[in-house]
Amino acid sequence: MAVICIALLLICNQIVASNAKGKAFSELDSIEPTRWGLLLGTTPHTRIGHRQNMFFKYRIDAAERLYKAGKVNYILISGDENSLDGVNEVVCMKDSLVARGVPADIIYLDGKGFRTLDSVVRACKKYGIKSFVIISQQFHNERALYLTEHLNLDVENQQAYNAVSPDSNWAIITYAREYLARVKLFWDILNDKQPKELGEIEPLDNIINSGEEKERDFWRSINSVIAHDEKDTIVGNFTGKGIDTLFVVEKDNSNNDGDGKTFFLKSSNKSMASLNLGLHSGAPKLVNEGDLDGNGTIEVGYLPIWVTSQWRLYRVLTFKNGKWCYFISPKHEYMDTGEMIRASGKEIVEPSKKTGWIKVNYETQEVRAMIKDTIIKPDYSPIDD
Repeated sequence: MAVICIALLLICNQIVASNAKGKAFSELDSIEPTRWGLLLGTTPHTRIGHRQNMFFKYRIDAAERLYKAGKVNYILISGDENSLDGVNEVVCMKDSLVARGVPADIIYLDGKGFRTLDSVVRACKKYGIKSFVIISQQFHNERALYLTEHLNLDVENQQAYNAVSPDSNWAIITYAREYLARVKLFWDILNDKQPKELGEIEPLDNIINSGEEKERDFWRSINSVIAHDEKDTIVGNFTGKGIDTLFVVEKDNSNNDGDGKTFFLKSSNKSMASLNLGLHSGAPKLVNEGDLDGNGTIEVGYLPIWVTSQWRLYRVLTFKNGKWCYFISPKHEYMDTGEMIRASGKEIVEPSKKTGWIKVNYETQEVRAMIKDTIIKPDYSPIDD
């Protein structure tokens, strides 16, 4: 009997692990961009000792990376809304993501994900999501992937992103229990196990694509670069002399003729003169581009904001010799960005391996457009437009 039980554990484990090959990835670049991420819930603290739960922390890390890399547009957090000692897993996870800069309006909560089976079935049947990236540790992702593919959920293009797996002694207990969970997985599939609670059907894509959410989604899709962490305020060493804060303010436009609003780039450092960013339909978001040329100062990027989709001259600014100038002139042919490059998940500019040069990713303006890259030298051109 002992031999049979051990063999059963090993066989079930191997089937589940083999099924996940080519679908569960630990490298961010291996994940194909999709609309939804399904973040599987856990509590921020352990039941015994109330120590920090590293499974929780590493899943939050993974979800943050996915969103900020443009791999997912929305996140559904599924967990127990009344877990250990009354802890609401999904609210704790949302609060942690928001604290890291993930917008609250792209996060949706399912507090009835009492088990992994409940989470994946409800995501598909209740919320109508058929293609998503599962976010958890590898062992958990493997089991979730198997469930989604063997419960007649009509899923498409399933992927999983592996969060870091903790290596503490307490974590080993979780890994040992996983062998039993994988045996129960097959029992649940054979018995057509259903979630504890399903409730009314609420397709999330319909909610998102209606009313104000549809308008916000449209605005975001045409007025942002998906690879960028675009913010209202950014912090960094822009002058080479210390840390400052940059933000955008709107000028009094009472006398404007209606062709847009005038915005200025301002700093907490009074020695940095404000910069007129010109007319926009809304406040441009700022991008911390990092130190692109290796001279110790941070470059700043932003995309002009208009209400219609079109080619845009992406702007990268740098503070040099006591004033703002273009790091690369927006008139350069490679800075004219189309929708394809903005939605590709690629940076517009990034450091090059060749000293003194910058790598630029761009979209060709051809009938059969393609995304290519090249290296160019920054020109530090004056702002005269």
